[in-house]
Amino acid sequence: MIPEKGSIRGVVRATGHSKNTICRWLKIAGTHSKEITAYFLRDLDLKRVEVDEIWSYIKKQKKCNRRRP
Repeated sequence: MIPEKGSIRGVVRATGHSKNTICRWLKIAGTHSKEITAYFLRDLDLKRVEVDEIWSYIKKQKKCNRRRP
């Protein structure tokens, strides 16, 4: 919701949860994301071009998965 609402306060208003709750969940999600990234992206011998290609693929997937009005 943060990308959609643009701020933590926007998410607070939209969900009715406290700012502390939203921040705690963000910390949990960030920790989980870091662990998943470390697990899947370890021991890779990539050049810069290959890493850029990975991010281009991810961005393309995000665009394709967006909801249409």
